[in-house]
Parts: sequence; C-alpha cells; structure tokens
Amino acid sequence: SYGFVSCTRGPPAPSPRDASRLPRRALPETTLALADLAATPTVVSCAFNVITFLPQYLWLLMVFLPNWSVTRKIMEPLWPVLLFSAVHVFIVLNVASVNSDNLSDFTELAKVFDPRVSLNLFNDFSPQQAMMNLMRSPGFVSEEWSHVLAWDLFVGRWVYLDGQRRGIFASHSVLFCNLIGPPGLVMHAITCLVLGK
Repeated sequence: SYGFVSCTRGPPAPSPRDASRLPRRALPETTLALADLAATPTVVSCAFNVITFLPQYLWLLMVFLPNWSVTRKIMEPLWPVLLFSAVHVFIVLNVASVNSDNLSDFTELAKVFDPRVSLNLFNDFSPQQAMMNLMRSPGFVSEEWSHVLAWDLFVGRWVYLDGQRRGIFASHSVLFCNLIGPPGLVMHAITCLVLGK
C-alpha cells in the first residue's frame, strides 16, 4: 500500500515583487507522496533487528561496567565491530539483490553528492531533498541505519578504549556516541582537554 502526506501550500502564490520580500525556505512546500511501504525481505528485517538491538548489550557494558574485566575482554578485540559490520554488508547485499529501485536509488544518491552544489552551498538545497527521497526506500533505510549503528559502535569502542588507556571517565562520552554519534567523540575530546590527559 502507499501512504500519502499532504503538505498544503497555504494562500495563493505572491506576485514576483512580493516574493522577493518573503523569507527563503530550505525546502519547497510540496505534496509528498511516500514510496511503497512494503516490508523488505524477512532476512533483511531480521538483520535490521539484530543490528539495532544486540549491540545495545555492548553499549551497556561500556557505559555502566567500563572497568569490569569481562567488558575489557569483549571490547578490546575488534571482533564485535566486525561482526556488526558483517551484518551491515549482509543487509546491503540482500537489498541490492532484490531492490527494484537500485538504479533510481543510485541516481538519487549521486544528487546528494553533486559537486556543483559545493559552489552554491547557501542556496542550492537539492542534496537534502535527494536524501529525503532516498529515505522513502525501505531498502535504503535498512542499509543506512545499519551503516550508522556499525560506525557508532566503532567510534564508541574507540572512545571506551581510549578512556581506559588514559585512565579517565568516559562513560558519558560513550553514551552520547550511542545516542547521537559525533557529539560523543567531541565530548570525549573536551573531557581529555579539561583533565589534561
């Protein structure tokens, strides 16, 4: 089935003279038709759940039991990150093999990284629109979500191990790596700076 979100335009369009006085919006107000919301193949949905929930046990260890010998034994090797990276690769390969929108997804992804926009960063917002279009694809969402979670775990593990090496408290930074990613790394850098370690 298809879902539709209607974004009304409001009053009639202003004249060109009046339009020049209106604030510029990053994205146009348009009717947004969502893509087919059919679920991805079962194996992809299962892998999505695996990479969403199983790493949380590792995060709990790093945040709440950072000095426990079991936590160190599990997190010092790279294998936990490699394991969930493999889940990401599994999702990518499965989505690519069954997704009928591969060509359109790659075309849209090329728009996200259109080099011409670098010459017009403050007026051309087409990359953001292209990313929004990609997020309508269940396959792309599955790939992108697993991508983000695997990299967050990689960075969170590094922050945890660096905190152990420096002998400083890093649980708050590790937690933020899990919740919102890059701010956790910034928080760890600030902690190191403040403590002089």
